[in-house]
Amino acid sequence: MLTQRQRLVALAAAVTFALGACGQATDDTTPGGTPSASPSDDATTSSPSEEDTMKPSPIEPDNPDAGALPTGPVPESVTSRPEVVAAVEDYAKRRDVAVEDVTIAGFAEVTWSDGSIGCPEPGMMYTQALVPGLQLVLEVDGELASYHAADGQPFFYCASPIAPAEGGNPAN
Repeated sequence: MLTQRQRLVALAAAVTFALGACGQATDDTTPGGTPSASPSDDATTSSPSEEDTMKPSPIEPDNPDAGALPTGPVPESVTSRPEVVAAVEDYAKRRDVAVEDVTIAGFAEVTWSDGSIGCPEPGMMYTQALVPGLQLVLEVDGELASYHAADGQPFFYCASPIAPAEGGNPAN
C-alpha cells in the first residue's frame, strides 16, 4: 500500500509528464500562441524565418480547409473596434501599404474547432475543445487575408486558415 507521500510524488510525476507532452511554452510565440522561428533553430529544419512569416500569402479560394471566408458588409461598430484597427494596421505593415489601402472585407463571430483558433501549425498540439472567437477578413489589391481571435483576445494573422466549426454565428 502506498503512503500519502508516495501517492503525491506519483501524481506530481504524472502531471509533469502530461504537461511536458503538451508542448513547451516560450516567449517565442505569436499572439495566437503559435511558435515563431528563433535564431537557435537547427538549420536542417524547415521552420520559416521571421521574415517569411511576416509576408502575407494570398488565401487560395480553392483551399478546401479554408472554407468560405466571411465576406460582406461590416458595420461601423465593428470596424471602429481597437482590435480591428490594430489588425488593419498590422496587415498594412505586412503588405507595405498605407492603412487606407486595406479594406475590411468581412467579419464573423465563429466557433473555432480547437485551441489552434483556426490556424494550426505543423507539429503542434492544441486543446481539443470548442473556442468561441472571431474571424476578420482583410483585402489589399484583391488578395484576402484572414485574421483570427479567441473571444477577448487580439486578432492575429493566419497564413493558412482552416474553417471554423460548423454552426459558427456570422455577424454580417
